[in-house]
Amino acid sequence: MTTAIPSDTHGRLLQATTRLMWERSFQAVSVDDLCARAEAKKGSFYHFFPSKIDLAIAAIENSWEQTRRGVFEPIFGDGSSGLAQLQRLIDMIDEYQSYLATEKGAYLGCPFGNLGQEMARQDDRIRVTLQKIFDAHCGYLEAALTRAEQAGEIQAGNNRERAKKIFALLEGAFLMGKVANDPQVFRSIAPAVMLIAASE
Repeated sequence: MTTAIPSDTHGRLLQATTRLMWERSFQAVSVDDLCARAEAKKGSFYHFFPSKIDLAIAAIENSWEQTRRGVFEPIFGDGSSGLAQLQRLIDMIDEYQSYLATEKGAYLGCPFGNLGQEMARQDDRIRVTLQKIFDAHCGYLEAALTRAEQAGEIQAGNNRERAKKIFALLEGAFLMGKVANDPQVFRSIAPAVMLIAASE
């Protein structure tokens, strides 16, 4: 007779994986660690996911979907000016990262960027998944820049390239903040976003 697996086990595994990979790293977290955090049996893990890589990819995609719906859609879909949207994104990132730094005792940085630095050369499926998410990030930034350009807030320019530069700046600020273990680092670098937005 097959024992039924609780319907929320899948979700708990995704959430546990997202958190543990962010707080530690992919390599530092074992399947046993993930099951313990999710309060799930190892058999349940393998019922849903063939491997740790498969779980990681599912967790990444789930995390991005939550971030997209909870952060990007509200910010970039509220009808405000493009520059105001960019500033709101920076402020929200800074506020949340500062909160986590206090709660966890460490500046965690970007979960997607962290995993990309660790695993892009180790697993191509993870690399491709993260590239799609990075492209989506840039798509939101580009839309805000286009809105700003149309409103006369910034001069006309290549908004796709501007968006890539802004994304790179934010990821670099995350990394520097993580190395320094200091939210102030991100806070001091992020205003340069507006300089990039106004560049030719």
